[in-house]
Amino acid sequence: MEFYRLEPEVAGALDEGTVIDAGAHPPRIEAVHYEITDWAGDDLIEAFPVYLVTDDLADTLVDSGLDAFRVRRATVTLSDEAQEMLEGKELPTFHWLEVTGQAGVDDLGVTDQGQLVVSEQALDLLQSGTLENCEVDRF
Repeated sequence: MEFYRLEPEVAGALDEGTVIDAGAHPPRIEAVHYEITDWAGDDLIEAFPVYLVTDDLADTLVDSGLDAFRVRRATVTLSDEAQEMLEGKELPTFHWLEVTGQAGVDDLGVTDQGQLVVSEQALDLLQSGTLENCEVDRF
């Protein structure tokens, strides 16, 4: 089975409401607050060590039967600059994609450096959404 390393669009940063244990490696996350500062439209975005997916992509993943992830609630806000930039555009609902698998073994996994690695089947599903700003390399 082929695996691919993804580097999704970084559309913002984790904000004050994020609960993170930075002493763990990789860091453990309890709650996510992501502030979008500059979103180019991808359905998969990140801010180390967190990945987020739009509502539609979350549904696609959940319905797929793939393993090694959970879709969890995230608080997503817009910076003042992003509000101006996105004026007239509707921002989709984003969810935290908590990846629980091992890179190169499970359909979705994370390397020791926090990089997202997905199976070929998972990549096909993710690419059913918009991933124009996501770098994809063979793992």
